[in-house]
Formats: sequence, C-alpha cells, structure tokens
Amino acid sequence: MGLPHITSFCWCMGLESGARVVGVMHLIASGCLLIVTSLMAHDAGSYVGTIEDEGDHIYSIWYRIAIGAAVLTTVHVLLALALLYAVYKRHMTVLRAYVYIMCILYVCALLYIIITAAMRGLSGSGSDVFLAFLEAVLVFGFLGYCILCVHSYYLMLRSADDMEGPNKVY
Repeated sequence: MGLPHITSFCWCMGLESGARVVGVMHLIASGCLLIVTSLMAHDAGSYVGTIEDEGDHIYSIWYRIAIGAAVLTTVHVLLALALLYAVYKRHMTVLRAYVYIMCILYVCALLYIIITAAMRGLSGSGSDVFLAFLEAVLVFGFLGYCILCVHSYYLMLRSADDMEGPNKVY
C-alpha cells in the first residue's frame, strides 16, 4: 500500500502548479538556510585554533556542526532543483526519486526528534512542551502535505501516461 493522493493543491490550484510552488518554496527555504549555515561556519571557522577556542573547543564544535548543516542543506538545494526540473520537464522518474528521498528524510527527522526526546527527556514547563509539540505537528504536517502533493502529481502523470497505451503498429 502506498501513499494516499489528493486531487488539487491549496487554493484550488492544480497539482502541477502545486508541485511548482512546493519546489520554489523548497528552493527558497533551503537556499536561505544554506546562506545562514555558511555564514555560521565562516564565523566559527575564524576562531578555530585561536586562543578563544582553547580549553573547551566550542568554536571547533560549532564549526563542524555548521559545516555538516551546510552539506545537508546543499542536498536540499539539489533536491529542490531536481523537483523543479522534474515538474517542468514532466520527468516521472525524478519525481518518484524526490518523493522517496523526502519520505526517507521525513522519517529520519521524526525518529531523531523522538529518540532525542526519549534519551534526554522533556525539559521546560508544560506550556513549553506543548508549544514545541504543536510546532512539530504543524511543520511535519506541512511537509507531509507537500510530499503528498508531489506524489499525487506523479500519480497524475503516470495515469496520463498509462492512458496513451502502447504504440500502434501498422
């Protein structure tokens, strides 16, 4: 059993327009995050190996974290570009790969949050925990809806491709 499907995107947009919107939003968000993580890596990298980094090596740790985040964000930029390419060229294989990769990243992020919450425990007041839970539900719900839109667009393209049938031979 696979993912469910939808018939239109938000605000009565078609699935193709919705997939384009998802691609553009993904590209803008990951591009901005790439700039931020690169600036963080540059700032922390300027202190690595200096007297300020001596002892606790906090700048070295932040530098490694920022580089790792920049690499992961570069993967998201490439995914967004691949989605936009697939939507504009109606390339079903790339759309399917995008859906699979995003589902894997979605599940990994969700598992990471659950495991770290279980290992470290929930800290803060009850309202802080509730707000963090509400934020996670909204973010993961929005991401799930975007993945569902791209998947439904893929299904629409596949069904249109199936309707053409085999080539006629005279």
